[in-house]
Amino acid sequence: MDYYFMTLSAIKKLLSDIGMTKYSDVVGECIEKWKNEGDSSAFKKTFDAKGAFENFRIDTRIIPDVEKCFWTANTFSALIAMSAQLAYFHQKGIKPEIDFMRKNFGVANEIMIVSKCADCGRLEATLTDIDRYISKPVIAKRIVDGMENGDLDMQVEVLMSAGAEEIKRERRKAVTRLENSGIPYAESYGTVRNCLKCGKRNITEGRLLKSLKENIFIPLKK
Repeated sequence: MDYYFMTLSAIKKLLSDIGMTKYSDVVGECIEKWKNEGDSSAFKKTFDAKGAFENFRIDTRIIPDVEKCFWTANTFSALIAMSAQLAYFHQKGIKPEIDFMRKNFGVANEIMIVSKCADCGRLEATLTDIDRYISKPVIAKRIVDGMENGDLDMQVEVLMSAGAEEIKRERRKAVTRLENSGIPYAESYGTVRNCLKCGKRNITEGRLLKSLKENIFIPLKK
């Protein structure tokens, strides 16, 4: 299968689905270059630092639903990363292999970034923190499965809706690990603005390391 064409087409459809026709048309030009000339270099020119997507961001101005915005933006970024890898393979004459991509794309996070009170040290996670922690392997598996099965567009739609069953499953696993660690969490998107223990607003970043021996997180000092 033409995985490169497949991923570019998925990017184009995602952009079209969120109303970004101007940008989906640009990706369409990359697709035409690939189909007609076998040229994958157009992708790099489009997405490099000074390309057509230089100032493009998927945020709540485009998708007001914060949860769907998160999963759409991260799916978009993953598709870009996959397309860049495939473009590199084609330029080097390397045949893309699904097994390689399944093993090397979307490595799971070992650290969860949460909020920490700089005054009393209280830690708190939000649903935003949890989804950042679980999203890479969830998105990567859907993308690689879609490439392998020829239904990438459908897999992307499921991710954009934030309704994939594995999202709920991985959230539950992360929440259990937080509970086992005695770390409170909020079941909503957003940021922690003040400490619920001391009332201060001096909120900074805390880091939790996933324990390999127990189903807990280990707070890191830095």
